Amino acid sequence: MKDIVVKGLCKSFKSRGKTITAVDDVSFYVTKGEIFGFLGANGAGKSTTINILAGLLTQDKGTVKLCGKDPYKDWEYVKNRMNVSTAYFPLSDVLTVRQNLRVYAKIYGVKDVEAKINQLLEDFELTALGDKRVNRLSSGERTRTALCKGFINDPQLLLLDECTVGLDPDIAEKTRRLIKEYQKRTNCTILFTSHYMHEVEELCDRVAFMEEGKIVTIATVDELKKRVTKHKVELTLAENGDDLKDLLKEEGLTVLAGRDNTLIFEVDVASDDVNTIVQQLVKQGLNLKDIHIKKPTLDDIFIHFARRKK
Repeated sequence: MKDIVVKGLCKSFKSRGKTITAVDDVSFYVTKGEIFGFLGANGAGKSTTINILAGLLTQDKGTVKLCGKDPYKDWEYVKNRMNVSTAYFPLSDVLTVRQNLRVYAKIYGVKDVEAKINQLLEDFELTALGDKRVNRLSSGERTRTALCKGFINDPQLLLLDECTVGLDPDIAEKTRRLIKEYQKRTNCTILFTSHYMHEVEELCDRVAFMEEGKIVTIATVDELKKRVTKHKVELTLAENGDDLKDLLKEEGLTVLAGRDNTLIFEVDVASDDVNTIVQQLVKQGLNLKDIHIKKPTLDDIFIHFARRKK
């Protein structure tokens, strides 16, 4: 079963007499129980797509199905099975944390409201702030309140947009753990966006990259990493590294940075054998103290897509 099916989605806006295409013929699907990463640089079209899925915008063209239904024809059905959480969600400033959550619990028809709210406040370490007005919360506390709102109705489909912005590292780690535990327990389908690539790498089954309103690729994280053939190697000598720099250049390798006795250079996994390179350096009489090989990360993939047309 597919909880999100998007086909041929298009959305344009008028700005200063010009038409700007924010979403251009976007198609993708997310299967039941999948955590699907939705990535791209600022202005790529992610937020517009998510706002269409959340019912905040209407597309110009294309179709959307959520939880197997057309959300425009069966909004009540879809609404009760999905939720949205974003760090930028406009909570009511004049209400307390608890009062905000009561409002959304009422909208979603939640039973045992107080018990549910108490559990969420405990999960996201907000119990002591439950009766505090939202306008007196820090940005991280607002983010956690928005996360409570996202889980208030035990959604079958959850849209998480930059949901850990402003969180302390320990709270962000706990939030990721809660997301994984909830997904595993309920088989919830999650559309996840973040600029923190380690979060995407940790959580997501597949990842889509958007660029200039289009999806340019969809793949698993491991599949994406294989597309970057350059690995970085950091070598440290027991003595001055000037001779090492000269030798690396003779080998045709690109030196990226150097400090004291350490040099960082790139190798192509398809053509360069790191072991052979190191053996050549040892034969030249260089005393190697340390070596570290850095394989591609999702950050490298993100930069690859973000910069390839610049």
